[in-house]
Amino acid sequence: MEKPPSTPDFARLRRLRLVAIMAGVIVFAGAGWMMDVFRAPEVATAALAFAFAAITFSALFYFGALLTEGSLQKYILKDETVIKGDNVEMVTHTKPAEDAETERWVGTYVFTRNLFGMSVIPLLILAYFYFFG
Repeated sequence: MEKPPSTPDFARLRRLRLVAIMAGVIVFAGAGWMMDVFRAPEVATAALAFAFAAITFSALFYFGALLTEGSLQKYILKDETVIKGDNVEMVTHTKPAEDAETERWVGTYVFTRNLFGMSVIPLLILAYFYFFG
């Protein structure tokens, strides 16, 4: 008996998450080694290595899930930016899923989506300072 096509393939999502985590760790190790984070740690180089790893993990998982399990996208209703004092938050509104496991994967999907956006922005700012500062 086959499951309906709208239900995500949880095994594929688990494999995708594992590959994304491994790629993020490899990028962090490679970037850390190239920027001497492990030999002479500095806050800026460690933050850059972590940002590269976060971008790699979130991009692989988010775009991989979007391409292979596009059914997760149907749970996202809207995004909005909320300003609370000095903080700016990105709030994603989702509709409830049919079961708890799908709900957890939608949460992971939304998290990696937001992580990708929040990781790329500081990197773009640093690139701007590098080229024009």
